[in-house]
Amino acid sequence: MNGRIKNGFLNERQKKVLFCIVKEYIRTHKPVSSSKVLEISTIDYSSATIRNDMRKLEYLGYLKQPHTSAGRIPTDKALRFYLDAVMDMRRMRERGKEVEKDSHVYWEGDFSRILEGAVKIIAVASDGIAIVEKPKVEFLRISGVILREIDETRTLVVLSTELGLNESFTIYHPRDVKLEELENILNDKLIGRTIGDIRKSVSGIDIRAKIWYDKRLEELMKFLENLLNERFEEGFLRYGFQRIINNDLLSFDAVRKLMRILEDEETTKELLNEIYSLDRSENGVMVIIGEEHKNKDLREFSTFIDTYKVFDRNVGRIAVITSKYTDYEKVVKTLVYISNRLTEFLTKLSMRR
Repeated sequence: MNGRIKNGFLNERQKKVLFCIVKEYIRTHKPVSSSKVLEISTIDYSSATIRNDMRKLEYLGYLKQPHTSAGRIPTDKALRFYLDAVMDMRRMRERGKEVEKDSHVYWEGDFSRILEGAVKIIAVASDGIAIVEKPKVEFLRISGVILREIDETRTLVVLSTELGLNESFTIYHPRDVKLEELENILNDKLIGRTIGDIRKSVSGIDIRAKIWYDKRLEELMKFLENLLNERFEEGFLRYGFQRIINNDLLSFDAVRKLMRILEDEETTKELLNEIYSLDRSENGVMVIIGEEHKNKDLREFSTFIDTYKVFDRNVGRIAVITSKYTDYEKVVKTLVYISNRLTEFLTKLSMRR
């Protein structure tokens, strides 16, 4: 049970006391006394020794005393210690082995229903708000390109992806290149590649032909550049707002501010990007606790983020926002399970296309 105790101040008994207090507070949401620690643990020391340990833990910023009672409650620093300890123990077991065996998600069928089922499972397991980012088109392999003329200068472009998701948009087309010819070239050179990869190495795409004049090549490259610079639509599924509203551990003001952040796609994306930029990864799952959030409006919450993939490519994120006094092991286990199942499902779906 190492945690991230870098100052070396805590001995093994004090770590056990701290772990016991955090676990009990998460279970009951009531301050924990020294007598309660002895009652629920196998620590074989006197109540006076435990009280001294608790005073030291309070001095070091792991515990606080809400009022004059003998009980203590954990701080964000203690929650971080507890999470690290839980994850250390979890690494000794098989990852994601026993999660949600009774969960009613059928990992076959309509892709949209799969995502909806996944976001509901996460919300129920975490007692918080679950957010699933829909797969980003730019990270998916292109399976086909269709061009349709709108007028003399504009073309409708339909991109099909390996998951069957389509994206359409309008761009200007080269005057000196026939659409049928252009469509064949794009399908020949783009199928099997992702927009993200192509953006990084446009110069690596060989679209030259001996019959072309330089002007045609220049216009074709401009068309491709416009296609690659297109901003693709992003979206999120959210579920669990009622669970957050009914959570007695959260203040009305904190819930109201969170709702405001999550009310539209852009602010939701900004929040996930901001959190994802922080380096707080636990066994693949990023966990931000209370005051570790840059946004002070999230100080009463913990945020968990994992990614799901197609093969080894990250294509979307899964997040949970819930009370910081949550069952960390259960939430992490659920996220790992769901991300693994989504990855398996999407990879199989890609292979079938």
